[in-house]
Amino acid sequence: MIIPMTDDERRLTEEYLYLVPEMVKKLTTRCAYVSYDEQQDLLQAGNLALCKAAMNYDNTRPFAVYARVAIRNAIYSYWRKLQKERKYTCSMYASSEFDMEPLLVDPKTELWQEQCMNQEPIYKHLQSLEAGSCNTLRKGIHALLLQQKGYTNQEISKHYGVPMNHVRAWQSKARKYLQQDTKLYTLLS
Repeated sequence: MIIPMTDDERRLTEEYLYLVPEMVKKLTTRCAYVSYDEQQDLLQAGNLALCKAAMNYDNTRPFAVYARVAIRNAIYSYWRKLQKERKYTCSMYASSEFDMEPLLVDPKTELWQEQCMNQEPIYKHLQSLEAGSCNTLRKGIHALLLQQKGYTNQEISKHYGVPMNHVRAWQSKARKYLQQDTKLYTLLS
């Protein structure tokens, strides 16, 4: 059942309409990239939240504070819903920029065998560095190797029984250490 807004609720919504783009901008400034469509969806979710806030407003506190909280919560709910429904696909534009050639290499060809032979000394060197390092570096190098094999940081953190930020810290420390290793640099070039 649709409940129409009263004139006072409509006036309140129109008066504070500037809050929605302000909140969307505030919440997406740290995001790497928010497409135009995603931004429009967030604005729509925020506008609906603003209307609901105007309809539920009880005059006990300033409306702007109440509306900002309602808009923020609606945007967070929208993001949670997207996360649950996310299907990992890529757009046509992204796939056209992506080079599919390395994925199409037949494992029986000479190119694939050459790639494996080139990577073997690198893995052996990394394993020797891992064995001779302190505990944190050892975990970081091992986490980087697991990540290279296709494991996510979440899976690695479950393996070690620690939060994901510990795994990321180990990996960061290991990367800094590996960047200074000249033998690894020569193997990679």
